[in-house]
Amino acid sequence: PHLLEPYLSLPRETSLIVLSSILGASTNWLHSYLKTPSVEGEPEVAVLLASFLRDYPFFQQTLSKLSLDLDSEARKGRFAFVDGLTGLFLPSQRSGGRLQDGDDLRAVQRQIGDALAGLDAGRKRRVVLVLDQPDFLVASTSAGGGEGAGIAVRDVILDLREKVHSCVVTVSADDPLVHPPVAPTPLETNHSWFVLSLLHEADMLCALRLLDTGTAKDVSGVVRITSSRDGETEDREYLYKVGGHGGAKVFERGQ
Repeated sequence: PHLLEPYLSLPRETSLIVLSSILGASTNWLHSYLKTPSVEGEPEVAVLLASFLRDYPFFQQTLSKLSLDLDSEARKGRFAFVDGLTGLFLPSQRSGGRLQDGDDLRAVQRQIGDALAGLDAGRKRRVVLVLDQPDFLVASTSAGGGEGAGIAVRDVILDLREKVHSCVVTVSADDPLVHPPVAPTPLETNHSWFVLSLLHEADMLCALRLLDTGTAKDVSGVVRITSSRDGETEDREYLYKVGGHGGAKVFERGQ
């Protein structure tokens, strides 16, 4: 989408981009567009995708609709996938990429680090790390049921960011998750703290939501982009419509 082109290029060094979604307004189409220019751009750029909610075939099928062959990019050493979803519950099964041990955050960090080293080995490539739904990791690992799980996962992300060119993170930001009740459970507290800390640290936030007026046949939702650079903050808000092919049309209100 041409309105998003300024935001879809290779992120600047050390930047953190956060894509937030709510129920009914998924970030699937948006982070697919973010990965595409990074992989298809300059040869010295590579993408490592670690997902804790979706498996490799999902991304393989989604990005193939945008004419991107992940298997081909992986053979060129420009793409790698860490299967966090399978590793959380089926530690003995291996499919669709590397597998991490779901109940050990140090193992998560180690295996993502190994994948990063494999992409960068002898090539001096700029690696973009995409972490898909690490908030699910907060809830699902053995640390997720206790105090401090959000802090532990955030610390892992901070350590990983030091090894990459830039980082893209997708999280769920439904109001009950971000603003829990008066007496929240440890899980609610962990999720809220984790998501809010990422939102405050982000150099660019792309927040998806539904229309305030309800559903519409020709509009899927609203994307609000807040970016900070050189001490200045810029806000843009667009409407979008997701098509059956997995792509999306982005347009301004009134168009």
